[in-house]
Amino acid sequence: MYKKSFVLYVGFVILLTACGNDLSMEPADNNEKIDLTKISNETLISQQPSNKAKDLLRKHDEIITVKAVNTDETMLIAIEIEHMKRLELAKIQKQYQKEMKKQFKDLDVELSTDKKIIIELNKLEKQIINAEIQNKELKKKLKQIVKLSKEQT
Repeated sequence: MYKKSFVLYVGFVILLTACGNDLSMEPADNNEKIDLTKISNETLISQQPSNKAKDLLRKHDEIITVKAVNTDETMLIAIEIEHMKRLELAKIQKQYQKEMKKQFKDLDVELSTDKKIIIELNKLEKQIINAEIQNKELKKKLKQIVKLSKEQT
């Protein structure tokens, strides 16, 4: 008798603890999962437009990573899209490209969803943050990365 009620009691406790809603495991905000780094360096060209673009793009749920770097003429933005949304990649890229061009009319804006561009921009962002790059070199590297993004096959 006691054994049966003990097993029933333990089973009930396990059921309650397993089915409980643990809110600490859920993200409080969708934007917490986005890989986003604000960049600035007093000796280089202001990265304020890039930071603004990152803020605008991070509001979209399907974006996982946003990397952006700008010169006084050009801004290159690279985004990574959720795996489930990759079927609509061309449509999403076109939509955000249009949105960014409208927002930054004074800059030549390029947007890419290519992983290699994300990696290259990440390296460039780190160089900017650590002041390991000069304006002239920044312009040259950004031009190379833009060229790389356009030659996608």
